[in-house]
Parts: sequence; structure tokens; C-alpha cells
Amino acid sequence: MSEQSARKPVNLQLWFGDVLVADLLDVITHQGTWFARYRQIVVPEQGPQQRRLCDFISFCEDWHQRLKRGQAPDAEEFDQYTDVIKTGSWRVSCPDGSELTLTEAPVFVEGESSWNHLENGAFRELAAGAVWSRLSGQDA
Repeated sequence: MSEQSARKPVNLQLWFGDVLVADLLDVITHQGTWFARYRQIVVPEQGPQQRRLCDFISFCEDWHQRLKRGQAPDAEEFDQYTDVIKTGSWRVSCPDGSELTLTEAPVFVEGESSWNHLENGAFRELAAGAVWSRLSGQDA
């Protein structure tokens, strides 16, 4: 059994500004990138910003389904969501009260999400592993 698989599950929350977007379940890191199943909390009826976030998540899921089917969707389609992707408003809150600031919007694919955070720095894999170890109660 690998060291990472022996660690207890870590669950976090994904925020966009003051909007709770999703619960992040069974979080892991791999080569400096974070991965989790997500349970969407935000709903379009909460307001215009929430509707925009829901549209982005749906678009992201749909875009990746088209890619999986071999339809070769254009990555430039994401440009319509620059206001959501490149805002600096994305963050992940941790049970210990700390937060991870995301470099840009997470990716949503088949009920899973992945992201990188600013704290990773030049040694992304090492930094992510250290943070994950702290959150999971394990030594790095």
C-alpha cells in the first residue's frame, strides 16, 4: 500500500469570492495538481454571479464530454469565461482554517475537479504534498 493511499480522506470547500461553489471530496494530490470529486452547492437561482458559475461548470463538463467523444472542441471556447477563469477569486478553504488561493478556475470533468494553487510556487509537487500532508494529518 502506498503512503498516499494509507492517508485519511481530506474534504475541502471550493469558493468563488463569497460564493460556496462545491464541496471537494476525497482530495488527493498528484505531481503538484490537486484532484477531488465535487458536489456542486451553487445553484443558478441564487443570483447572476451564481448562474454564471453554474454555466461555467456545465460548459466545462460539456466541453470535456465533446473532447472525449472525439469532436475536437476548440480551447478558445473557454475565452467566453475569462471573467470566471482568470479573476483571482477562486480559493479552497481547509478544515484547519487555512485557505489555498487558486491560480485560476478549477477544471470540472465527469464529476471531478482539478486545480493548482498559488502556494505551490516553483516546486509545485513538493509544496502540494506538504500542504496535503498537513491537512491529512500525516508527516510529509
